[in-house]
Amino acid sequence: MTMKQTQTNPSERTSGAYRTDKVFIEILNNRLNGITSEMGHIIHRASFTPFIKEAWDFGEALVSKQGEIFSYPRDIGVAFMCGAMMEDIIAAFDNYEPGDIVIANDPSSTGGLCTHLPDIHLLKPYFYAGELICFSWTFIHSSDVGGMVPGSIALAANDLFQEGIRIPATKLYNKGKLNEDLMRTFLANCRIPYHNEGDIQAMVSAMRAAEKRLDDTIVKYGLQRFVDGMADLLDYGEDRSRDVLSGVPDGRYEMVDYLELDGTNLPPARLKLAMEVSGSSVHLDFTGTDPQVGVALNLPTRGKNHHFVNAGIFNFVYAVDNSIPINRGIVRPVSVTLPEGSLVNPEPTAAVGVRFATVVRIMEMIFGVLSQAVDGAQPASARVAGKVPAAGAGMLGVTLVSLNDPETGELKVNVVQPLWGGSGARPVKDGIDGADFAAGYLRNIPVETTEVDLPITVYRYCLSTTPPSKGKWRGGVGIEMEFAMRCPEATLTARGMERFHFRPWGRKGGAPGSLGSTTLNPGNAGERNIGKITNSLLLEQGEVVRIVTPNGAGYGNPFERDPHAVLRDVMDGFIDAKTARDDYGVLIKDKEVDVAATQRLRSDQNNASLSAFSFGSERDAFERGFPPEVQDRVLALVQQFPVSGRHRWKGQLWRKWSEGAEAGTPVDLAAALPARGR
Repeated sequence: MTMKQTQTNPSERTSGAYRTDKVFIEILNNRLNGITSEMGHIIHRASFTPFIKEAWDFGEALVSKQGEIFSYPRDIGVAFMCGAMMEDIIAAFDNYEPGDIVIANDPSSTGGLCTHLPDIHLLKPYFYAGELICFSWTFIHSSDVGGMVPGSIALAANDLFQEGIRIPATKLYNKGKLNEDLMRTFLANCRIPYHNEGDIQAMVSAMRAAEKRLDDTIVKYGLQRFVDGMADLLDYGEDRSRDVLSGVPDGRYEMVDYLELDGTNLPPARLKLAMEVSGSSVHLDFTGTDPQVGVALNLPTRGKNHHFVNAGIFNFVYAVDNSIPINRGIVRPVSVTLPEGSLVNPEPTAAVGVRFATVVRIMEMIFGVLSQAVDGAQPASARVAGKVPAAGAGMLGVTLVSLNDPETGELKVNVVQPLWGGSGARPVKDGIDGADFAAGYLRNIPVETTEVDLPITVYRYCLSTTPPSKGKWRGGVGIEMEFAMRCPEATLTARGMERFHFRPWGRKGGAPGSLGSTTLNPGNAGERNIGKITNSLLLEQGEVVRIVTPNGAGYGNPFERDPHAVLRDVMDGFIDAKTARDDYGVLIKDKEVDVAATQRLRSDQNNASLSAFSFGSERDAFERGFPPEVQDRVLALVQQFPVSGRHRWKGQLWRKWSEGAEAGTPVDLAAALPARGR
């Protein structure tokens, strides 16, 4: 059956003009949301690996023939992939038949839908009365698809080939028949074939259940009304989104942040964003972002309005209007500029395994520019003001252990825990402890499950004892986890460990967040701070690892914090009485606020203007030594080299500049390059 690819231009539509009506749109939205939620719960209940069945790193949706998600669940799975575009994976085949299921994990052949190799995507066409109507889609994050390390993800990977088996868009099922050769080949390249096969079958079951529910829906409402309703849902999502975005003041807002390149001799990689708001449209321009890097932080967007680039806008819109239908229409008002060969649009073979660290940083940068817009000098609508927090911890440290079971000899590759830090404080509330707004959708894996699945003893899994970052509203505190191996030998990997060098930024006088840390054998003679785990760490029996995630940043002047909120933090053990006095101007006496003394302390404080953003002393020192204008010059110079080598030339120029700055001598950056680069 040949599928016609009809394209529509949403901008040509009159806002508020629908094929059906708003009552039916809401009815259909709720029914379809029930279908996609059921898909998610089937994957949750039928999957094999803990990272899926416990942490919920999976997704499910219904997709139009044009590749737009028109229904996405509210209550289960990854929270913000409704902006994913699937036109490339759909266009991989001219013909679809009932029973077909496409599998893929390759970023290049799917137009960036797949963003790293452990994400296994399935796409199934849905037919009614012999006509192709739409598609169902699912994905899971596999705990291993081969590659250089157990779990398939290591910051140290320098190309895609080191990260596992690549599957371009291929039919796993053809007219309902399993492609057994393809399945065998895939499973032969994984460390946990039994679990991967079980997870894939859970996805297939979810999509088959969706077909039955879609049949019932069309029988109830009629085919044409259903098709019209699909299109209306996308248009309605767009209209509701534009209604929110129209409250953001027009203008250009800029933000810079960095990714830490531990394990290399390179400086931090710069991400640069300018957000331009005009009416209800938003343009995200990443011109000035550093070249792609030789580690696994690259984000494969293929230059599109990618769901991982516009996710910060989705989060903002949904925070303002949380009854909006969740679909691709929400991010239709967004356009992007993603320079070719950069961190946010790398070449097809660039390493991408830890790309989510980049995604989190992009979301925080979008929060930064939105905060300038809605809580800045220009008046914003009351609806959008006060909705954007300071920076959260900015990391998702997924710890994973690989070992041979000492009793059975079976190779086990399991996630121990996804570790978030604290969220940034909000303009009207404290941050949330142990969760990050950037992407706090992953669930906790119970310690009991971890200790049953793996020969591990967890000694500590609790809120961090690092005091929260101060502000009128304090930042959320991070997480501490401490565990030891009960087997002779195991390999530990931990992806996404960030904010170990540059702190989360505070807002309007709020303090920046804290830094993360990893300690081997804490409290013992062999204790050492090992920083980030960039590749893998071999652990022997009894060795202990402690990971502490960053606290989120504070918001507002700490001397304006409610004294009784300060007292509560003292009583809860987050801070001591000295910190209350020094950082907040609050005197605690006999477990009560001394009101008169507090008023005197606060009246004596310096009323100097507060910084709009507080980036922390570490970043400030780096930018003094490598100023932004010099970084711009370096970026311009390295453009003359092949993409894959630009980050190395940047590193060479940074070292030359640093040597000159230390010696007090000027540096001719162009002269430091070979003749072809001058």
